[in-house]
Amino acid sequence: MTLTRSPACHWWLLAVFGLSGCGVEEESPSVSADGPDTVALPTVAAVDSLSPAVPESETESPPGDSVPPGEAVPTGEAVPTEAQDTVPVPTPAGDTLSLPLVELSRRVQSLEEENDSLRIALRTLIQLMPSRTSEADSAGQVPPSEEELLQVDRRQVRGWGLRTLIAVLFLGLTALAVRTMSWILEKLAERSPKRRLIFKRLVPILRILVWAAAAFFTVRVVFSVDGQEFLAAGAAVGVAVGFAAQDILKNIFGGLIVLFDQPFQVGDKVSVGGTYGEVVTIGLRSTRIVTPDDNLVTVPNAQVVAGQVANANAGELNCQVVTDLYLPGWVDEGDAKKIAFDAAASSKYVYLNKPIVVLVKDKFEETFLVHLKVKAYVLDPRYEFLFMSDVTERARSGFRKAGLLGPMHGVRAYVDLDRFPELQQIKSAPPPDPGFAEEGETEEGETE
Repeated sequence: MTLTRSPACHWWLLAVFGLSGCGVEEESPSVSADGPDTVALPTVAAVDSLSPAVPESETESPPGDSVPPGEAVPTGEAVPTEAQDTVPVPTPAGDTLSLPLVELSRRVQSLEEENDSLRIALRTLIQLMPSRTSEADSAGQVPPSEEELLQVDRRQVRGWGLRTLIAVLFLGLTALAVRTMSWILEKLAERSPKRRLIFKRLVPILRILVWAAAAFFTVRVVFSVDGQEFLAAGAAVGVAVGFAAQDILKNIFGGLIVLFDQPFQVGDKVSVGGTYGEVVTIGLRSTRIVTPDDNLVTVPNAQVVAGQVANANAGELNCQVVTDLYLPGWVDEGDAKKIAFDAAASSKYVYLNKPIVVLVKDKFEETFLVHLKVKAYVLDPRYEFLFMSDVTERARSGFRKAGLLGPMHGVRAYVDLDRFPELQQIKSAPPPDPGFAEEGETEEGETE
């Protein structure tokens, strides 16, 4: 069967190629439901399904006249291509569908890979963000209105007000507990003389511990302040207060040094800066001392730490008391010492487990006197001056009984020359005239 030229055949081929080219060019990308601007990119599988399958025989056939459908070429017969009258038809860009679709599929694959990488990065960022922000973004929550914000602020204000009230009540109960504890310890100290100083020394230590625990509980539990925030706030407040109240901080650190170094304790007899008395309280800012005149003196702790401190009993219940006695210069020292020793040993305030010492010293106060210094220990430092008075009374009574102390002692200073015969010539001789020198003597006292 031979193929003949026919003008109708050529027009039919042109119509087929034109229709096939128009079909490819008229295909437009699908528009998504979000809007006309959003173009949905086809996936690789969708693009592969849209590409038509091209038979191998058609792709391998050389360009030329096509065989019209319905007419088959018998096998074994050679097609006389040389006798055909073929017309070359220019192939438009839309005829070959395989190459543009493959390129498009490659681009779609690259876009999908980029989308996957962007999706992974976005997921990582969402995981790093706070959970509340991610939940709000995913759920699409609406930001709170002004009324809701005001309600939240009111709740916060009410919460802080309630916490402040609880803190004030708690600190008030703490102050009451500290006062009650101090009163109980003072009563125990009075009822137990042997443990009196022990109970008194517990008062300042327990007071500081209770207030520190109350402050920690108020900050951490009542106001729910974090530990790091508490340390940061404490550092900031410390710096601010350090510049504003240096003297107060010096006294506070001085009080801590006194509590831990213990140069003296509550109940000791001390002398600080010219003030002598019994220590009654040791605080963070000052130390209070009761003088023998029953005056309460407040000494700043900075002055206590910087100055010298004399401690009479150094934490012991007994205390040494020195009593001064004066006698005329002509008395027998041995008798005077014996009487003074008996006066100290017979006192009801004396502490006999420690020795009693009597010292003799000459002293001139318009005349010669015998100065007796009696050193003895008292049972309790609070009886210091009672013990001193008792020893003085007993000693003066013994001196009068022994004739060592005359009735005119202390009235005026005099020397009784009648009791000393060797001094009679001095008593009867007239006093020399200081304005004239004796005969035979010069002004320098030399004899011519």
